[in-house]
Amino acid sequence: MLTARDIMTDRVVTIGPDAFLQEAIELIMLREVSGLPVVDESHRLVGIITEFALLTTAYDPKTACDKVGQHMTAEVLSVNADDPIRKVADQFIVHRVRRVPVLDRGRLVGLISRRDVLKAVYETQPQACSVRR
Repeated sequence: MLTARDIMTDRVVTIGPDAFLQEAIELIMLREVSGLPVVDESHRLVGIITEFALLTTAYDPKTACDKVGQHMTAEVLSVNADDPIRKVADQFIVHRVRRVPVLDRGRLVGLISRRDVLKAVYETQPQACSVRR
């Protein structure tokens, strides 16, 4: 049975809560991601900052100098590294999130996107239908 650890991306781009929103925007643009887990010095997950939250800078450019911690979502859904892929899929379906941080003993070890789940299903399950092209 596939687990979160099997399908997660372990090279996660993160940011600290004391970084400026401008830094978060730069990271998102440069690394082509749609959100950033926010971690403390011990690499413990304290929140997540998304493109959606960063849109505040379009209304008030001064917010670019606000701290990430002021705009992040602090209550973050996460999964454990050993959770089965179905539990990960449940998080996406029930909560309609785009990404889920993966934790191991409270520390961030990876990130899973909806596409990661679909890719794992596609690669591991037999194709039940014949596809015409």
